[in-house]
Amino acid sequence: MSTALIAAGATAIGTTATAQADTTNPTTNNATTGQTQTAKTSQTELDANIKDAQATVNDAKDKTGQAQTVADAAKTAATQSGNQASTAQATTTKAQTDLSTAKTAEVRAQQVADSATDDAISQAQDAVTNQQNQNQQLTQTVDTAKTDVDKAGDSVNSAQTVVDQTNTDATQANQTVANAQAQVDHAQDVVDGKDSATAQQNLATAQQDLSQAQTNVNQANDATKQASQAASDAQTKVTSAQTSVDKANQAQSAAQQNVNTATQAQAAAQTALDDASQHQASTQTFTLGTEYVNALKAYNDAEGYNLNSSDPIVQRLIKASDAMSQKLKFQSNAADKNIKINDRQDLTPEVLSQLSTYAAQLINSMRDEFGAPHVIVTNGSVKFAGDIADEVTADHWILAVENAHDVPAINRAAAKSGLFSKAIANMYEDAALAKATSNLGQWNLTLDDFKQLVFVSLKSFMANDEEWSHANSILGKTAHGEEQYFGVSFSTSIGENVSSVPGKTLNFDSHFAFVPQDSPYWVDESKFDKTAIKNETVSADEIKQLESNLATKKTVTNTAKTALATTKTNTTKAQNALTAAKTALATAKQQQTSAQTALTNAQAAVKTATAAVAAAQKAIDETSASDTTKQQALNDAKAALKAAQAVQSQKQASLTAAKAKLATANQVLAQAKAKLASAEAALKAGQQALANKKAYLDSLTHADANLAAAKQAVVDAQTAYDQAVQALKAAQTTADSDAATYQQLQQAADAAKQVLVAAQAKLDQLLQTKALNDAIDRTNQETNQSKSAQGERVTNTEYDATNGSGAALNTKHALGTEHDTTSGNTVTLKTYRALSTEQATTLQRRKAAMAAAATKSTSTLPQTDETAGRTASVLGLMMIGLVGLLGATKRRKRI
Repeated sequence: MSTALIAAGATAIGTTATAQADTTNPTTNNATTGQTQTAKTSQTELDANIKDAQATVNDAKDKTGQAQTVADAAKTAATQSGNQASTAQATTTKAQTDLSTAKTAEVRAQQVADSATDDAISQAQDAVTNQQNQNQQLTQTVDTAKTDVDKAGDSVNSAQTVVDQTNTDATQANQTVANAQAQVDHAQDVVDGKDSATAQQNLATAQQDLSQAQTNVNQANDATKQASQAASDAQTKVTSAQTSVDKANQAQSAAQQNVNTATQAQAAAQTALDDASQHQASTQTFTLGTEYVNALKAYNDAEGYNLNSSDPIVQRLIKASDAMSQKLKFQSNAADKNIKINDRQDLTPEVLSQLSTYAAQLINSMRDEFGAPHVIVTNGSVKFAGDIADEVTADHWILAVENAHDVPAINRAAAKSGLFSKAIANMYEDAALAKATSNLGQWNLTLDDFKQLVFVSLKSFMANDEEWSHANSILGKTAHGEEQYFGVSFSTSIGENVSSVPGKTLNFDSHFAFVPQDSPYWVDESKFDKTAIKNETVSADEIKQLESNLATKKTVTNTAKTALATTKTNTTKAQNALTAAKTALATAKQQQTSAQTALTNAQAAVKTATAAVAAAQKAIDETSASDTTKQQALNDAKAALKAAQAVQSQKQASLTAAKAKLATANQVLAQAKAKLASAEAALKAGQQALANKKAYLDSLTHADANLAAAKQAVVDAQTAYDQAVQALKAAQTTADSDAATYQQLQQAADAAKQVLVAAQAKLDQLLQTKALNDAIDRTNQETNQSKSAQGERVTNTEYDATNGSGAALNTKHALGTEHDTTSGNTVTLKTYRALSTEQATTLQRRKAAMAAAATKSTSTLPQTDETAGRTASVLGLMMIGLVGLLGATKRRKRI
């Protein structure tokens, strides 16, 4: 803050408390005062300081942001390197564990190697042999035990069969005894005469039941016949429905086969069309026109190359060339656009063959107009053209720069193809600058683009308005009436400022190679493959035929699909009918089964009723017999009961004996199973012992190799551990370095922030100073306005005042009301209002505070928050003083 500004503030505040000797000059209409006008800092200087401070703040903000960004990046790097150090530590720990394991294994391998003497190996081999013999015996023991278990099992099964049979016999004997006992009881009742009263009634009831049962049988028999017939009819319907389903399935299968066949035929037709479309003959034309042909022939007849360009013959050819050129338009091919060519590697023999056949098509159409023999594209001519382009590219030859053919490159290519290669001038090619691009990376071109380059090159040959030697060459004027072998390719070179194009460009030069069939051109024909490349292009008529064939195949396919849909519908209907028939058959069979069950039950009831009738009749017969007969029947029944009881005792004894044998057999089986388990356990232990002994023998016989492997494993583990330790050290060093770098950069960022805080504080103080200056301006203005009374001379001495003649106006600290001025104007003075003691004290304190602030503010801009706070406090006191000043000024205006 400016010291002058602070002093000015103090002066302004002091003015409100102390009266000074003031003088008003009536001639200038300005009040001249002995009091110092309130001072302030130069506004221009302050504005410049604020501008500089703002620039400093902005610069500090930028540097703070940049420093923090760098610190954040360093923090990220430190975190990453710390993570890498942790990973390296884990790797080192694992490597150390692996090394320890490898060393332990090495010690064991060394121990085995030390003990691997010939005797030890021999003993180990004997141990293996002995164990094998023991295992063989154990195997035999197991086999024997298994046989014993099988035999014991058979014995148990046999004993169980005997038990089952004797149990059945005992059960039957028990039933026989029960029946005999019932017969005895019945015979006793007859002897006692207990059944005589009811026997006749029982017979009548039994006969009635028999009659009803027979009726039920007849009805059930009829129902069974009807159900059987219904089931038979349902089966017939199922058979018929199944036949329909089979036929429908066969029809559907045949229809599906037709669809498959038609679909395959359609796919084949589509493939043929697609393939043909890929090789569709270009619709591109290169028509010379009659006028051009005639003009060129006239030019040749007149040896036009010797004529001036203004010659009518030359002018005619120029006009014809221009007219032809305007009509020539390149036609793109969508299929060619899908074939990408990004570098020379993509200019394969196949691609060059396509470009050559395309160019030959255009050249031959022109030669037909001109009446010249065709060119032939062969494997050798395509290779020759490709070799020329490769050799020219290798020479970094740019046609537009050299303005000549690269004859050495052409000769090298000719030598490779068995052609004359010692020419001092071009003998084989027509060349043109086809394209120049600033794209020096991948070409991003297509086959369509290169065909356009061929077209553009031919156009430049045929119509350039300057010379027609290239046109004559393209049209076969030098072919001597014979066909020529032909191929085309492109060389590429990067040049700078080519053809007035600034900067570097990638230049594509086209090379149209023609090989005459004249013998002087050939040196070694075996190096030149004269096999013609078949033009695989397809004519438009062939395309139309293929499209028609595809349409026919599509129609056949659609018809087959419709037929298939119909057969599927028929199959579904037949299947539904079969399902319904099967459901009806199932119902009929269920009804048939129910009827058969009812018949069987009815027949059983007849048998039961018949037996009941016989029993009732027998009871009547028995009751009507003599007492002797009845007693004999009772005696016979008792004898039969006794015989049955004897048989029962015999069968029960047999059952007991059979159960005892079964228990013995089960015990034998359990013992056999226990022996088998023991034998199997012994065999398993023997097999494990054999495996251990074999392993031990193997370790002895391979002790040296195992020891070497163990040692190598230790070496490898040690190497891995050493590498891990080195990597850990490097990673830790990097981590420590990154951490230190981060700390330094963060400290720098913090320092930048402190600079920003200080710069902002300085700017804030300057802005506050500007605000104070504005307040001082307003204060000075109001002070000047309060002294604008003209022609008045006022002298204040303590609180006395005089008018212009020096007379005392008021000696009691109060002004009069009307007094004359030197100008004759009347000045009306109002009563003076003296400050109270409290107000005067307050103003004196403010004055003292501002004076102290002025003294402290003579130093430079504070750089700490504490000092800045003091400065802010001083400014606050100044503002308080200004508010008091403004208040006093307003009071003075009201006097």
